[in-house]
Order: sequence, then C-alpha cells, then structure tokens
Amino acid sequence: MEWTPRAERAMGRVPFFVRKRVRSRIEDDVRAAGGEKVTLEDVRASRKRFLSAMEEEIRGYRVETCFGADGCPNRAMDGAALAETLESLLQEADLHSFLKRRISGPLKFHHEFRVALADCPNACMPDLPWPWAFTAI
Repeated sequence: MEWTPRAERAMGRVPFFVRKRVRSRIEDDVRAAGGEKVTLEDVRASRKRFLSAMEEEIRGYRVETCFGADGCPNRAMDGAALAETLESLLQEADLHSFLKRRISGPLKFHHEFRVALADCPNACMPDLPWPWAFTAI
C-alpha cells in the first residue's frame, strides 16, 4: 500500500521493533475504510481508535512464540503444544479478572502478564510489546 511522505515521517517516530506491526494495523484500517493510500490523517485516526479501544483487547496475558514454525534453521524443538498448554492454563487462571481487581483505572497492555516461548537458544521473538508504539506517533 502506498503511503504519503507525511504518514511515512510519522511512522519514523515509532520504535523500529514494532513498526512493522503498527504499519500493518494502520493499513488494515485504511483498507477496511476502502482507502488505497495511507495519509497522516489515517495514521492519526488509527492511533486514536486503538488508544480509545485498548482495554477491549486486554486478555490479562499474552503468550508469544518465536519464528521457529516458519522454517527457522536453528529450531531445536516444536513448542506449539507447550504454547497451547500455557495459553489454556493462563486463560483458566482468569488473569483479566485478577488485573481488574488489582489495577485502578483502565487496563493497558503493559499490565498483562507475558510468557515468551522460543524453539531454540537464540530466542528470536516477534515484536514485543507493540501496542504502546501508537503513543509515539
């Protein structure tokens, strides 16, 4: 998708390690609205929508996995079953309710518990944690 220079400059202020995910989210918003080109106004609108609805996306936990399943040559094991088990255990623990009781005010992504699981000693991970990157725009 094409981006205007002003929109690109705004993205330049987003930390590099989350930029790809933020860019994808903005492009999804523009596509959903029928647009073909990302403008600075689109970037600002996406940021506003995300920040106002952040609490709706809070689950209380995140299980992040590495890129091993995508064909990493260093992959030593398949952690998919372990990730599913962890996901089930964390969901059962109802951490969202726990956080609602402990945190005054709206929940934010930095309140969530995070578990990262790598399939090898390199521990390459996806963009962690990315949601706050919208505050940089």
